[in-house]
Amino acid sequence: MHTRLALTASLATLLLAACGESPAPDERAPADESPAVQEGVAGPASQPSQDDAITLSPLEPEEDAETFRARVEGMSEEDQAAAVFQRELRMARGCEPGDAPLHDFTPRERGEDESSAYYNGAMAAEFLHRNVEQPCVFNTRSGLQYRIERAAGPDNPSPVRGEYVRVHYAGQLLDGSEFDSSYARGEPAEFPSDRLIAGWVEALPLMRVGEKWTLYIGPELGYGLRGTPGGPIPPNAALVFQLELLGLPDRE
Repeated sequence: MHTRLALTASLATLLLAACGESPAPDERAPADESPAVQEGVAGPASQPSQDDAITLSPLEPEEDAETFRARVEGMSEEDQAAAVFQRELRMARGCEPGDAPLHDFTPRERGEDESSAYYNGAMAAEFLHRNVEQPCVFNTRSGLQYRIERAAGPDNPSPVRGEYVRVHYAGQLLDGSEFDSSYARGEPAEFPSDRLIAGWVEALPLMRVGEKWTLYIGPELGYGLRGTPGGPIPPNAALVFQLELLGLPDRE
């Protein structure tokens, strides 16, 4: 069962849960031809926690809970939270989702008296509430949910905010309909990593070149209350992206 991590919890609970929070981007980037920015309001999803056995990524040196506690003791609360979040990323990289589907959720029928924005917002909230309980799905303080499908080692670089990235991606709505795909176009996309929807802006600096993630993005981190006027994304929609970080063009 996943539970929200409170920074006021005891250090022992904080560390044994091996669960942290990552701040969301504090601003929205201007629109771009790549997956665009948004405006919207919604509450964060619950923070996941691993209460039982902890599996850390075999790609990096092992560190047991006692050693980790000793290392972070005496840090500020903010630094402790950052360290715990990095440990959670190691857990996510060590988790093996196997052939799990992108998501297991079927939206109910829209009621006759429900506006599109209300219906989509309700479905997004229900989906994210359920989805974070699925194996290998983690989330951040902002409510961004992610699952690492293919992990890379620490020698593989991560982009800094604003750096050009080369990616393959495919985006779906909750009903499974695909609204955009670089795979379908047959070539990857390149764009600055800060000129995207907020969920991508947050996720990309956490990724390493060679990794493939699934992102579960609520409307407040996607296209918000406006959606994309004229389609294909309706207002207040949750989005599911497969995102593969192929390279950093400016470093090649």
